[in-house]
Amino acid sequence: MIVNWSFLTSHQWDIDHSLYTQDLLEENYYPYVNLAKEIYTQRKNVTFRKCPAHTDFLKNMFALIAPFDLTIEIDISNDKQSIYCENLTQNAFNELIDFRFLDDYDKVSSSYPLIGIDWLNVFTCDQSLVLQVFPAFFHDNDFTSKTTVIPGQFDISKWTRPVELVFEVKKSKEKIKIKKGDAVLYFKFNTDKIVKLVKADTPWEEIKTCNQIRTENTFRPLTERYESLEQVRKMKCPFKN
Repeated sequence: MIVNWSFLTSHQWDIDHSLYTQDLLEENYYPYVNLAKEIYTQRKNVTFRKCPAHTDFLKNMFALIAPFDLTIEIDISNDKQSIYCENLTQNAFNELIDFRFLDDYDKVSSSYPLIGIDWLNVFTCDQSLVLQVFPAFFHDNDFTSKTTVIPGQFDISKWTRPVELVFEVKKSKEKIKIKKGDAVLYFKFNTDKIVKLVKADTPWEEIKTCNQIRTENTFRPLTERYESLEQVRKMKCPFKN
């Protein structure tokens, strides 16, 4: 099964990488590592790798690895909201760090600051395929020990949106050091078929369409979003089965 992918470092429409972040990326950067191969290299002959319940779960599961070093310092309290990244310019910070979740922080009864990093992943497939997002629970690094990635899932044949790295920080005051190559989250493609990841152009027009559908009702159920996107597709290509 072919899954097309593209990787972005900008939330601006129609550009794959911002002028402010593209210099941080290596030209040959590849975002994904096969999780089973990764953990079995580090855990040779462990008992659980013989368990079919475990091996089936790890099929078509990939780790997203950090493309460059990134240090994030936060200090969030009732009277202060501070986020600082020592290795980003202000323009790169504005492009990459998503702190919109803190806008109504004082109104939310949560002890865990919610932040996003715009390491954005777009996956598409011409067959029904559910993508699941998990915290990187097999990896031990500064990011995984101090944060919890927000999990989720959707059908990438029926909905086209960039997957952002969104996470809770376990303390309201923390310094998180992400090193280039660190695993930060897992992607699982929920199918028994073998998934092959193929780099492709970013499907900007469909992303814009999905964004418009989402904006009309932010918390609309996925099934309704799928139906709305399918209606748009049929309007654009009425003879398509």
